Order: sequence, then C-alpha cells, then structure tokens
Amino acid sequence: MFMPEHFPLHTQIQTLPIETKLTEVITVLHSGTAVLVHNNHTVALFTPEDAELMHAFTAVNVAELLLMTSYFNTQQHPLAKLTTATQDLELPQGTKRHILCTNDTGTITGYLTLHAYANYALKERQKWHAYFTALADTVTDAVTVVDRDGAVICWNPVAEELYGLPRADIVGKRIGEHFDVETLMVLKMLDEGRLIRNTYHRPRPETHVLINASPIKDAAGTIIGGIATEQDITQLVRLNEQLTTVESVGLPFEASQEDPFALIKGKGPAIGKVIQWAKKVAATETPVLLIGESGVGKEQLAQIIHQSSSRSAQPFVTVHCGVVPAGILETELFGYQGGAFSGSESGQPGKLELAKEGTLFINDIEKMSLELQAKLYRYITQQTLVRSGGNQPIHVRTRIIIATTQDLASKLASHEFRTDLYYALNVVSIRIPPLRERVEDIPAMVHMYLKQFSMHYQKPVPTLAPEVILALTQYDWPGNIQELKNVIERCIILNEDDVITIDQLPTTLQEQQPSLVQDTETSTMTLKETVSEIDEITLIEEALAKTAGNKSAAAKLLGISRGTLYNKMKEFEME
Repeated sequence: MFMPEHFPLHTQIQTLPIETKLTEVITVLHSGTAVLVHNNHTVALFTPEDAELMHAFTAVNVAELLLMTSYFNTQQHPLAKLTTATQDLELPQGTKRHILCTNDTGTITGYLTLHAYANYALKERQKWHAYFTALADTVTDAVTVVDRDGAVICWNPVAEELYGLPRADIVGKRIGEHFDVETLMVLKMLDEGRLIRNTYHRPRPETHVLINASPIKDAAGTIIGGIATEQDITQLVRLNEQLTTVESVGLPFEASQEDPFALIKGKGPAIGKVIQWAKKVAATETPVLLIGESGVGKEQLAQIIHQSSSRSAQPFVTVHCGVVPAGILETELFGYQGGAFSGSESGQPGKLELAKEGTLFINDIEKMSLELQAKLYRYITQQTLVRSGGNQPIHVRTRIIIATTQDLASKLASHEFRTDLYYALNVVSIRIPPLRERVEDIPAMVHMYLKQFSMHYQKPVPTLAPEVILALTQYDWPGNIQELKNVIERCIILNEDDVITIDQLPTTLQEQQPSLVQDTETSTMTLKETVSEIDEITLIEEALAKTAGNKSAAAKLLGISRGTLYNKMKEFEME
C-alpha cells in the first residue's frame, strides 16, 4: 500500500546517568538536545522544552527528581507500530506527553511529542482519503463502499454512469433503497466476511457485471464496512447471447457443404451480385473487405466465404474490435510472450495464430487504433507476427476478412485510418445491401426463420396473415437481418395458433403498417374502377411488388378476393 510520509521523529538525544546534576541536564537541554535517563525499568525523557521547568524543582540531581515526580517517565513504542496506527488515529495507551520510539531490536531511536504525532496522524488520514478518492475517480470500474449498516459512503463516477444514480442521491443512504437487497453481493459479503473475486452478478435485471468485493476491518479485526468494484459487461453478455443464438438456431453449415451460398436466402439482383462476387473471392487467398450496415449479415457472409474456400476444414475465428477493450485488442490478435504478463511462461497465442491455415474475421475494423493497424499491415504484407512482449517473428498463414460499417476511404484524408492498410485490404470490397433495398428477399428469409425458431421452441411452423406479410415488406428495417430475425423469434414465442397475426408484431411495425382496407371511392389501388386491361395489369403488378409476391396480401390490398386475383392473373397470363 502507501508508504508513510516523513515521520516527525527527534533524534538528538544524549543518555546521562541517573546521578547527573540538574544543572548539567539543563545545560544539555539548552543546546537543543534531549536527555535520556534509565531508572530501573522505566525511562525518563527531558526535552529542550523542559529546560525552564527544571528550575522549579529543588532536587539536586536526576535521581532525587525522579523520586519526587513521575512526570518525566516516558513509555516506549515500536516505530513500525506507530506509523501503522496513524491510519486509525489511535494514540498509544498510557501516553502522557511524549513518545519514545524503538526500532526492531528495541533500541531507542528518537522521540516525538503528542502534538506532532496528532498532526502527523491527521495528515496521514487526509492523505489516504485523497489517495482513495483519486483512485476511485480514476479506475474504470464502478466503486461502491458501504459502512457496517449498508449505508453508501463512496459512489464513484463510473457507478453513477452504470446505474444512472447521481452520487448525491445515494451517498449517505442505505444501498437497499435503490437495489434489491437479496441480490446485493456487497451486503452478503458484510454478513459472511468473505472475499468475492471475479464473480458474475446482476444487481439489476438489465445490468451484468463482474464483481470483486472485500470486507473492511478495523485494527481489532471487526468488519466495519465493505468495498466492491464492478466491471460493466452488459454489452459483452448481450453480444454473447446474440452469438449463442446464431450458433444454436443459426445457419446449419453442415447441411450445406455442397453449396454454402445456398444458405443466403433471396434471389433479387442486389443480393445476387453479392453472391457472385463472394463466390469469386472464396476461391482466392486475397483479403476481403465487407461493407454494410449493422445487422446485414457481414459475419454470416464471411463464414460462407470460408466454408466455400480451400480452408473450410480449418478454423474460422472472429474478433470484434468494438467489443474488445482497446488495451487488450493487441494481445487478442497477436497473443503475448511469456513474462510479458502474469500467467503461463510460454505465453498465449492470439487469434491470428489460433486461425492458422484458416480464416480470421475482424469486425468493426474502423475502431482499431492506428498503432495496431500498422502491426496488422505488417502481418498482411509479411505473413509473420510478433507476440506482445516478444521479439521472435512467427510465420502464420491466416486469411483475413475485414468488416466495417464505415466508409474507410473518407477516413484516409482525416488520418483516422492508415492508407497502407486500406489498400492492402481493399483488393476486393463487397457492399452488402441493407434489407430495405432487397424487399423481394424478405419472404424467403421469413420462411427460413419461421422453420428455425419453430424447431428451436418445439412448436409447429405457423403461417403468416396477409396483414403481417404486408407489414414486414413495408417496414424499413433499420436493424436489417438481425431485426427481422428478432421479430420472427418474437412472433414464434407469442403465437399460440396456426397463424401469426398483426397484433403479435412489435408496436413499431404495427404503427407503420399501411391499411389493407381501401376506400373504393378514393383509392387508386382497386380493380373496381379500372377502365382498361393495361390499368388492371399495372395495379396487380404494383400490389404484388408491395407485398413481395404474396398473393393473399396483394388481393387484400386490391380490395378483391384471392380467387379473383388468381383468375385475373390467369386471364392476363401473369403467372
């Protein structure tokens, strides 16, 4: 912990025999030197401040003086114990006016006054308070300190941000006023008196943390409070849940070994171009840059490219730069050499090594620091890496697939992205269109997710009401494929019948759902007022386009029965 500051110890001491005359003692004291006299099992201390006081006594020598009064008898205390005791502002018992200090062997090394000791102890306490306050405000974890009764006495800025509770609203109040007492690890630790280390904890339903907690004890060993630090891992837990969902109800790669690209649902021109380019780069070893909004399926496409390549039997490893803290991203990618960090003496390989002969998918590349970009560029151009803390080059043959939501070219001018790395990665770039640009693919994707989630939740595969199809095809899908997938999972969970209805969709989709009931007097989307065959054909084509080809939804949009629509399409040879 912290070293004590300079201890106010007076070391100018002269030891005299007990027969020394008081006049001689006074002379020594006037020179600024204290006098020490041993008297059987006690020690008498005379300090320069006592010089004038000595004239008031009638004794001739020290022996006679000590028979008259015990005022000058002074207790001895180990110096190490005194410097520790200042943390509790405790004075040694039996102390009257001065303290004699001894070293580890019991030899007297100096003395200090009670006034100096009290000032020293107060400054030490102020120093510790300042150090702890600065430490609590500096660390990146939430820090909570409570007293024995559970009242909060420290709540740092990270805790304020994590829980949305200002310091003024919680300090001085029992922590149970804001949290469920049964779930509070810091209170359990107070009751049980045990340490808690790296324990997963949910102090609130929407918050996930890793907690470390310790009891605070006084000099007698009694628990007087507790301290807890909490690392917010909410985003990591959510990401892990998403990745787990992908693995458990995601794409069955094993079932599509002959053509992994068949897993990409949709036959529209936008996704067709993506598939065409992806098939070509899958047959090469070149880096690939995937560009697209969040949720469009960049990692899915990277996995398919890997499965379609000659490396398909080798590992496919992912790194999410937006999830891994910047401070450990380098070791995450390149590993570390033994001795650079605590742990195995041989070190730990990074994901570039773990993906050896396979593929490494790096997501959110724009969030990688410029220094780390330079190291990644050297690997791509030289096919060798150096672990953090090491100096030996390691040859690794790993293919790189990069993904970003940003326009990296625009970041070159502002020096937010390295030019050399950009051109090393941008041999082939593939832009994955957002879902709103490929509405024609939505029905096939919906059908796929209906089957996957029905199997996952052990329910029969339901059908969709025409209103639902229309709502799904008219929505903009800002969350893209991931949002569509979540909506279908929601519908499967809520649905108890054979048909998914509009009321099972999220409110956002219900509010944007266009009305299927058209006013025949004012609507242009009706066949009842058509005057020519060309008009009828045009209206049918528009309705089918708006409903992604779903004839039931298109018939409702047109204000006719499904049978009438089939007859019209047969009449106009639109099958």
